[in-house]
Amino acid sequence: MDILQRVVKVFEGERSHDAVWYSALKAVVAGKQGDHTLARELIYKAPESLQFFELRSAFAFLHRSYGMACIELTAGAYDRAESHFIATIKGCDIQGQLDYKAYSKRGLGEIAFVRGDFALAARYFTEILSVCAEMGVPEPHLYNCDLFCVLPDRFSGWTLFLEGQSPFANVM
Repeated sequence: MDILQRVVKVFEGERSHDAVWYSALKAVVAGKQGDHTLARELIYKAPESLQFFELRSAFAFLHRSYGMACIELTAGAYDRAESHFIATIKGCDIQGQLDYKAYSKRGLGEIAFVRGDFALAARYFTEILSVCAEMGVPEPHLYNCDLFCVLPDRFSGWTLFLEGQSPFANVM
């Protein structure tokens, strides 16, 4: 928790709300590096002062919720990741946030892919296509402006889907 305290200290004062944002980013990076214990500590055990700032910003809530989903996904806790992705999508529907909605649908698609439910994965990935069209973003460039949101390479269902490769060749 020492790292989180240092992050909070950096942003004390006029930019305190940034502490929520950067502690979530730090947690996602720790999760991608395989330190799931630190990642969970940073994102789940934030001091109450940070929770106040999260409530003031719906976008900070979405950012943190998606971060929690990514941490659980990389840790292999697919049920927990799934519930966080669903919560993020619901928040996005309320707030009209398309980018985190697309990222979360990809997360759900990757979970379905890992579980071998290729039809469900294809359904989620197909939904992303319409969200990308609505945003005006070509599908292969979904993450170009938000590199911290990119899922690790081992989650390859989206890439295989875009390339029309097996197992999606038979589902579509």
